[in-house]
Amino acid sequence: MRQPLFLNQGMREYPELEKLKAYQKAHAIKIRILGERDDLLYVNFESNKGSWEIYIQDEGGDFDESNQILCLYLVLKSLEDYKDETDFLAWSNFYGLDDFDDFWLDYYRSLDKKVYEIEFHFGKIDPFINSFDYELRAGAYQELTRKKRL
Repeated sequence: MRQPLFLNQGMREYPELEKLKAYQKAHAIKIRILGERDDLLYVNFESNKGSWEIYIQDEGGDFDESNQILCLYLVLKSLEDYKDETDFLAWSNFYGLDDFDDFWLDYYRSLDKKVYEIEFHFGKIDPFINSFDYELRAGAYQELTRKKRL
């Protein structure tokens, strides 16, 4: 039987968190909040390859600039959500946005170029953490949201 890996403090080690940390470090990623609209956070996603302003979802109110790994996960998860939704109507419904709001339609259209540029520089978008962990606030995501700096 395989034994779980433990850190010195007795917490479980998650390889996906180590990958997320390495990704953040390799690309010198910094995320800061710029504002909010319709329950989505407006953030600046800056790296050694460029800077993009995007809206992200933070259902649990976890976004904390002092936890850049968590912020990076939320950004990557929102970009993955965009790629997973088939069209504007599906995307706007996923986020509970007014699909008659021209602002969101224009923003959705602008995401195609942003996602293309991000993937060009960093490869396929991968938030590293299983979406079930995020939805259930368990496993690696639970570890990520602990009130400590990663």
